[in-house]
Amino acid sequence: MMQGELREKERQYNSHWRAYSIITRMRWFALILGPVPLIWDYFLQPLLLRMNFPEFVTMEDMMQILLFEILPLDKWIDRETFERIWPHIMNVSTVLFVVFVVWTIKMRQNTKLAAREVVDAESRVLLGGFRER
Repeated sequence: MMQGELREKERQYNSHWRAYSIITRMRWFALILGPVPLIWDYFLQPLLLRMNFPEFVTMEDMMQILLFEILPLDKWIDRETFERIWPHIMNVSTVLFVVFVVWTIKMRQNTKLAAREVVDAESRVLLGGFRER
């Protein structure tokens, strides 16, 4: 019975760990599409322009270069459509980033708890094996 419990706890830990790693990757992806462009386009670039720095490319321009010059995706989306949906992509990604931050904190706690349960189950299995002898 204890060996089955240990396997179940290990399986539960592995599933928590996989979910945690996926959520952290999604958090970084949402950060790059949401808050980073907002901060760059609306705060840093105007600040640098006021300080007489040369004009830098906005994140929207960088995404257009990536999508239309480097990755030839102009078959599926045109520049006008991209310019219309880009603000919505940033807003949705910013909201998703906040959700993923909270979700990551919760999943980290769940993963640590699952790891502690695995250690407890392993100790019970080891102690149970010593008691049988």
